Amino acid sequence: MDVARYYPAGPATKAAYRLDREDDMDIGRGRRGIIVLAAFAAAACASSGVNKGDFNLVSYQEEWQLGAQLEQDIARQMPLVRDATLVNYVSRIGQRIVSQTELAQAPWEFHVVSDNQVNAFNIPGGHVYVNTGLICANDNVAELAGVMAHEISHGVSRHATEQLSKAYGANILVGLALGANPPIYQQLLAQIIAGGTFARFSRDAENESDRLGVLYMYNAGYDPVGMVTMFQELISRRKSRPSSVENFFSSHPITEDRIEEVRIQIQQLPPKPNLILRDGEFENMQRRVGC
Repeated sequence: MDVARYYPAGPATKAAYRLDREDDMDIGRGRRGIIVLAAFAAAACASSGVNKGDFNLVSYQEEWQLGAQLEQDIARQMPLVRDATLVNYVSRIGQRIVSQTELAQAPWEFHVVSDNQVNAFNIPGGHVYVNTGLICANDNVAELAGVMAHEISHGVSRHATEQLSKAYGANILVGLALGANPPIYQQLLAQIIAGGTFARFSRDAENESDRLGVLYMYNAGYDPVGMVTMFQELISRRKSRPSSVENFFSSHPITEDRIEEVRIQIQQLPPKPNLILRDGEFENMQRRVGC
């Protein structure tokens, strides 16, 4: 059986992936045990990319396998939008941003959820979900791109599997990622379905995703000011319509200090002409959603 393994390659500023194929061999119990122990040690720290040196017991291959399994179950249990025009539009934005990341050659997928909650989330293995409520709350495409860039950055930084590694330790390596720990998997799936979130990330993880997201959307040609104005809109809605952003704030704590840090980063970027704030399609997509 062919096994596809993804390995990060090249400097962090230029995305590259090498896809190796290995034949699955019948190996003895003793040798298999040695390989598992070696994999545990090797997986404990990322060796390259933006998360170099961070604690993570889940390999890239295992992460993408987990994402594929979650994506199938989410599709059965969440109300996904089947409007191909809308989904393709969101996917084009996402792929344009992904092309500027360290995981540009990995397979990413973008999904739209029919949900009035102003929310978006990332799950392991290159899947990003955008609620219709978020699309309606955006004033322009740059705001949508800002939220998507932030979620993509969580994925690039592998924050979800880092958090799983810290929470469950070796059980992740020998259980969840290999499909042998249904209770953990079902707990994660239930959390996604109920709250539209995979995990509540630390302040450091949120700051890292802001910082990377600004760079990715800027390099992709979107005006990063959209991230600032969308964060401001979210804080405003938390005061005026808290129930509409409840899921978002449950996993994405936003403060005025955090917004100011993003604003300062944007001010330090070199001038770039023709950054996209609005496009000719966004309002049409809002009409298709029924905003």
